[in-house]
Formats: sequence, C-alpha cells, structure tokens
Amino acid sequence: MRRGIALNARMQLDELVHIPAFTVPTLGLPLVTYLIFGLPAVHGRAPAADGILVGFAAFAVLGIVMFQFGVGIAAERASAWERFVRTLPASASQRFTARLLVALLFTLASLVPVCVAASAASPIDLDSSAWLRVVVSLLGGSVPLGLLGIMLGYLLNERGALPITNLLYLPLSYAGGLFSTRAQDLPHAVAVISPWLPTRQWGDVVTDYGLHDRFPAHQALALLGYGVLFGLVAIWAYRREEIREYR
Repeated sequence: MRRGIALNARMQLDELVHIPAFTVPTLGLPLVTYLIFGLPAVHGRAPAADGILVGFAAFAVLGIVMFQFGVGIAAERASAWERFVRTLPASASQRFTARLLVALLFTLASLVPVCVAASAASPIDLDSSAWLRVVVSLLGGSVPLGLLGIMLGYLLNERGALPITNLLYLPLSYAGGLFSTRAQDLPHAVAVISPWLPTRQWGDVVTDYGLHDRFPAHQALALLGYGVLFGLVAIWAYRREEIREYR
C-alpha cells in the first residue's frame, strides 16, 4: 500500500515539476496575490498582519488544491497517458492519497515566499509555536478541500472543469472569509450561507487554533465531515468512469 502511494506520488511529482507552466504560477501567484491585495491592508497593525497572512495563505492553498485537482485531473482524463496509468495496479485510494501528498508539497513550497515576504514587510507577531500551528492548520484543512478538487476532477469533463472551478474558487474564498472578512461584515445573503461553507470552517480553524491556540472542535468536525463527503463522491465518480471507460 505505502509503496504504491509512494510510486504514484513520485510519478505525479515528476510530471508536474517538468511543466513550468504549472510550477511557476503555482509557486509565484500566492506571493503576487499577497503583495498586491493583502499587504496594503495591513496598515502597520500586528493583529491585522497576522490575520491577513493566514487568510491569504489559505486562499493560496485553496487555489493549488482546487486547480491542481479539479482542472488537472479533468485534463489528464482525456490523455493517452491517463489511459496507460489506469492499467497499472493502483487503487483509487492510493492515487488520491498520492495526489494529496504532492499537493501538500507544492503547498509548502508556495507558502515559503509568502511567509518570508510577510515577515519582512509587515509587523507579523507570531512565535515559533504559532507558526507551527498555522502551518498544521493550513495543511490539515487542505486535505478536505483537496478532496473537493479531486471530486470535481472526476465529475467534470475537460471543458467544464476550468470555468466551474473558477466559479467555485473565488466565491468560496470570499464567503468563507479567507480575505480576512468577518461573517458580520459580509452582505446579508452571503453571511447567511457563510457558516455552512467548508472554507469558513477551515478559516475558523486556522484563525482560532493557528493564531489564538484555541482548538475549535465543532468547526474541525464539520471540516472532517466535508472531507468524508467529498472523498466518497470522488471515489464513486472515479469508479463510475472506470466501469464506463475501462471495462
């Protein structure tokens, strides 16, 4: 099992590293987004600097997992290489786990320049334990959202994946509070649905646990529930395609 996951992860990582059109934007876009939209909103205040950093970091992570999976998987499904990979002895869970591991690696790599820029250009007030909690919260929360991306990748075709992922990415980020927007500051209609979104649960976990060392059990359980739901639908969609196309 572990060997199969490792082999799949290595194969996917090699494939992505050799595609500059993917790696350069993946590693650079989060930094550019933070510098343009996040940093000007700090106004020299440490609490604001901390909140904006973790919000834009989560926004960056969400983009990686949704587009790598939602758009990337849909594109791969139409390729001859994917048809060859499907002949290899690897289960859906092994491939999904390998994709999540690769996404976590890219996530860590993309967060480094954002954190360095925030530390150099804003009054970040985080000690080593807070940094660790923030990173753990970001990586842990990226798994359920990564399963959402995988689900979209196997439900949508190549033409539909990009526009639908875009339609979900920004609204989930905004309504979920990843732009450091409190629920009470959102428009009424958006504020009503905000508490039910997986990104709001994730944002609360990152803020409460990462910044304030208070573990929000309710939000963490809700996020876990979303992850189970997305994972089950993703496995169903994967097996549906396998039966339809390869048997």
